[in-house]
Amino acid sequence: MHINEVKTAIKVGDFVLRKGSKNKISFQYSPNLNKKTLSDDSARIYLITQDGIIKKIGGSIQTGGIKGTISFYIGAMTGSPGRPRFIVHLLIEKALKSGSKVALYMITSPKTSAKVSGLFETKKMKIASFKEMEDLCKFDYYSKEKKYPDWNFQENHQPYPPELERKFMAYHRKRLSKK
Repeated sequence: MHINEVKTAIKVGDFVLRKGSKNKISFQYSPNLNKKTLSDDSARIYLITQDGIIKKIGGSIQTGGIKGTISFYIGAMTGSPGRPRFIVHLLIEKALKSGSKVALYMITSPKTSAKVSGLFETKKMKIASFKEMEDLCKFDYYSKEKKYPDWNFQENHQPYPPELERKFMAYHRKRLSKK
């Protein structure tokens, strides 16, 4: 599905190659976005596109807004990254090296009032749940394409690319051997 078909997303920016760093990619934010939009803690859906084609649909309530969310992809070659973010980092790098344009889009929904039960009482609070938004976006995509985006491996019940899986395993073996 092409990003132009999506009516609710705004462009956050573009991924770019990074040189001289363990992390292979960096990010350039769209100049028309303000700091409030980038750091808004509302629930968000993010769409990663390659040459305009949606490759990944994800959701987050990461503190720090979309900047916090994207930091996990940009920094996936350091620390203790999870398999999906490590592999998507390498897929973005591969796409950029092939001359593709890789961009990030975001969909947000306003917080809403709801009754939330705690241990001792139920309180009316403002909530922002991304899971329902993410599920709806994935449902919409699937209903049109009859599959999930290519980089949504788990939803498609597909294994990760073997060469990238090997890199992930080697990274963690090396990291753990230093402890």
